[in-house]
Amino acid sequence: MSKSSKLRIAPGADGVSIWSADLFAEPGAARLREFLARAFAVDEVQSVEVRRAAAFGRVRYGAAANPAGVWRKLGAALRGDDAAAEEKVAAALGDGRDPLAVDGLYLDHPTRWPIRVGRVGQTLSTWRIRPDGENQLRLTHPVLRHRRSFLFRLEEQLASIFGVEDFRARSFSSDVLVKFSPDALSPERLVRELEKAWPALIDGADEPPSHKRLVTTGSLLTLAAVSQFAVPALRPVAVGAVVVYSAPNVAAAIRQLKHGEVGLPAMYSLGLGLMLLSGLPLTGTIMASLMQLWPYLTHRTIVNRQRRLFSAHRKRPVWARVPGARGAEVEVHVDDLKPGDEVVVRRGEIVPVDGVASEGVAILSDNAALAPGELKDVGPGDAVFAGAILRDGELTIRVERAGDETAAAAIGAMLPHSVFRDLPSLHEAERVANRNARPALAIATLNLLTTRVPRFSQAVIRPDYVTAPRLSAQLTALHDLAEGLRRGLLLRRPGALDVLSEIDVFVLDDTAGLERRSLEVAKIAASETSTDEALAYAAAAIAGEASERGGALARFHAKRTTARTIEAHDLRRRAGAILFRDHEDRQIAIATQALLEKSGLTIPEKLRNPDGASDTPKPLFVVRDGRPIGVLTFRRQGEPQSRAVLAGLRADLPRARFVLTSSRSKAATRTAAAAAGVDFAFGDLDAGEKASLIRGLGRRALWVGDGSASASAAAIAASDVSVSVAGLPSARDDTADILLLRGGLAGLTELRSLALAHRARLAGDYRAVYAANLVGVAGAFLANFGSLQAGLLSNLGSGVVYANHVRRLNGLIARIEADRTRLDR
Repeated sequence: MSKSSKLRIAPGADGVSIWSADLFAEPGAARLREFLARAFAVDEVQSVEVRRAAAFGRVRYGAAANPAGVWRKLGAALRGDDAAAEEKVAAALGDGRDPLAVDGLYLDHPTRWPIRVGRVGQTLSTWRIRPDGENQLRLTHPVLRHRRSFLFRLEEQLASIFGVEDFRARSFSSDVLVKFSPDALSPERLVRELEKAWPALIDGADEPPSHKRLVTTGSLLTLAAVSQFAVPALRPVAVGAVVVYSAPNVAAAIRQLKHGEVGLPAMYSLGLGLMLLSGLPLTGTIMASLMQLWPYLTHRTIVNRQRRLFSAHRKRPVWARVPGARGAEVEVHVDDLKPGDEVVVRRGEIVPVDGVASEGVAILSDNAALAPGELKDVGPGDAVFAGAILRDGELTIRVERAGDETAAAAIGAMLPHSVFRDLPSLHEAERVANRNARPALAIATLNLLTTRVPRFSQAVIRPDYVTAPRLSAQLTALHDLAEGLRRGLLLRRPGALDVLSEIDVFVLDDTAGLERRSLEVAKIAASETSTDEALAYAAAAIAGEASERGGALARFHAKRTTARTIEAHDLRRRAGAILFRDHEDRQIAIATQALLEKSGLTIPEKLRNPDGASDTPKPLFVVRDGRPIGVLTFRRQGEPQSRAVLAGLRADLPRARFVLTSSRSKAATRTAAAAAGVDFAFGDLDAGEKASLIRGLGRRALWVGDGSASASAAAIAASDVSVSVAGLPSARDDTADILLLRGGLAGLTELRSLALAHRARLAGDYRAVYAANLVGVAGAFLANFGSLQAGLLSNLGSGVVYANHVRRLNGLIARIEADRTRLDR
């Protein structure tokens, strides 16, 4: 290094000061990383502080007994004269797997910020950590001081780190208390994740709920109360403050009037004028404070609830076990894994990568790919996705995608952290409120001109027509986004639910899988028993499953005229098998072939090589007292799944029309449409022609197909809402508005149900708040209500709407956590 950079060095008792523009002035330069690697190759070095604005760095090694010896070591390391230090430097600058690797350090902070790199265990980090109780850490960084937005984003990052159980941030002291699980996380792992988080902390768009306007209105409220009841001399000051606060509404009203429009700003401006006439600002400031309180509470509710609602979809293990030589295992960060590497996952652990099982037998649950409570047997050759939890067994997985490249990471990145910015229901709330403001404004103005008494006019315009619909739109969107995810529906564009109720044309692409048939039992073979008995054993174990194969077996068993029924005792699930005891107390297992092979059981010739298609569940063997006696295979040979799905949609939407667009021949397209029950079929279309057809329909259109295919982009852009049936494996590349993560058209039924519930909740909230508003206005006519009573009644309606949504969100969180707890048993 000495040959390529000019250094001015000032050694000291506890550190060395260095001035070098080449080393320290350029952010994140390769030279700086090499310098850090060389400095920390000296064991006595504790930290390195860099001030780029001054081109200055200081290497600290504490109060060494022999400072001169440390200087010599440091000088040799910087010059490259120490062979042992050179090995450490090479490792630190290598593939990132060395504990002291410098490639994971974030060094691109703004120039005005100092950078301090220190040791956290065996890891380098710009964060400072110290223990604070059992399984608790105090996390600090100087740039967090008095930066609420940074702390808010840091909390979001901590909420997504696997192993973080709880945290509490304090902006004044710029520290965060983190409680963690030592089985899943260590200080070294934590700081590595936080180094990765710096770009999001600095440039992230998410902001904490702003309390400036709430504090402002609270201050105005205090001033108004004091002036009205204690110090009348302050009343002009209070009135003037309210006028200044209301000036933006007056300006908006003027702009509207210039365009011939009348809406909420005009109504608020009239309220300001009536307040000036009365000279009593208290009621107005009370209402203004409440109008700021509800959005603030809504924002906080969304922030707090989304962290619990989406925790299972955001938290992923950041370390994995890689098989090493002689049976040893090495822990590796998931970002350092490459396609083709292998990782080992055991019972109770979360799969850290997308890949294919190469060894082992396991049973897993998956929040995205499987229904709540559903379990899946996995063996060699089966695809496995990050986020799945191994409930039993052990797998060796060959990596295909890791870290931020996994489908689960893509899903986590799509989920919201804060309020929703562009919802049609929000725009509708504004439109309806402005529409209703006009008659209220007209009645109030007419009354004021007629009676010259402002009390009734104030009561008429006091109800809040917009706050409750706004918070309803936000909280309903959060609930339905989380509920949809629970049902396997990912709403990339949450506002799509608002549009679904207006859809009257379903455009089905030829990639929608219209011809996919329902699963059926294809064949039963038996040895040492009858096929009826083998079927009875399988039905006892599986027919009640909430899965496709469970439904297929239940239908087959019900249709079989000679079918028997066997009662299962002590039913339990294990990796690769369902175990129970029959009425004669014999041990029965419904097992996969992978488990039989692993267990070394001999499969009778009659049961060998069962036929099974690649898109169907693998064959199941019936094992009695350790001897295979039967096998069941499955095939997709039932009715097209699309027929039942479209029939259900048609029953709900009798005026809807179904259109099939395809690149296949017109004859083949018409045949497929007839089989599925589609109204219109258009074949021989390329991607552009499909999009043109959708635009030419002149009606609200929902497109259904493979949203991950590049050829679908034009049709997706042309439709009002797009739904992809490609499933979880393609989630990263899917551009549709709504993703059916479990694949297939069956999710359309769930989507329709969710959309209906969404619309019903919004309508119910409108009824609640408008009933409260009407009671307030009627009270002005019948009970001589003033503006305070009318306004409080209106806000009571807002409170009811808010409380209902909080209760609903808490109930959904409880159901999600109950699903997880039930599977953990």
